[in-house]
Amino acid sequence: MNQSTTTTATAPAITSLTGPRRHNGATAFLREATRSMYTTGAVAPSGSPLARRLAEPLPAPSGRSPLRVLEVGAGTGTVTRALAERLGPGDRLDTVELNPRFVQMLTEALRTDPALAAASERIRIIPKSICHTPLPVNSYDVIVSCLPFMNFAPDMVRSLMERYMAALVPGGHLTFFGYLGTLSLRTLFAQRTEAARYRAVAAVLAEFSARYGDRDGGSVEWRNLPPARVSHLRAPQRRVDVTDPDSFGQR
Repeated sequence: MNQSTTTTATAPAITSLTGPRRHNGATAFLREATRSMYTTGAVAPSGSPLARRLAEPLPAPSGRSPLRVLEVGAGTGTVTRALAERLGPGDRLDTVELNPRFVQMLTEALRTDPALAAASERIRIIPKSICHTPLPVNSYDVIVSCLPFMNFAPDMVRSLMERYMAALVPGGHLTFFGYLGTLSLRTLFAQRTEAARYRAVAAVLAEFSARYGDRDGGSVEWRNLPPARVSHLRAPQRRVDVTDPDSFGQR
């Protein structure tokens, strides 16, 4: 999930994500979290149940047109794998990850992990920050964001959400998640300025959720550690300017 813009260290030897050694993905994630908790945002990768929940907007391939999918913050590839399992023959998955260690693991997994290898010709790894990745308007049908929004500045979160929604085709889907209780715990123990930032980020996410249809606050995946709340937004059927408040609600 690392989207730092400053990571330059040389990647260590590749570790397979498959079979009995898959736990090494969690070890690698923990190692990266200790290096940069700000951009990694957790001490363990998303669990399989959460990954499947995030991938739900991508329908089964039977009887549908090819779809374009974007994953942001791939980490060690748990969500990438869940998306790959749902890709149809004509689908394309772009997965954005800056951390060179995670990129190396993902690249190897495209050869060694059965689910990823089966879809490898339809998967493109983009080794850069989403902040430096072009997102043309109407370019994706489904976007899955695994970024730790609560670690970022409110203006950055708003910019990312605006770019996501603009990049979706009309009626396209955006899913993202946050750990349950994060806001309460962080505001309880944080300094005043940090607590204010947490609340401001939460307000931005709530604003976009209300505007784009997730007014019930999302659903909770209790099987994840820690439990996570998944939000599911949809782009308007009629294209609007996401930076213009007067255009919201005209769907």
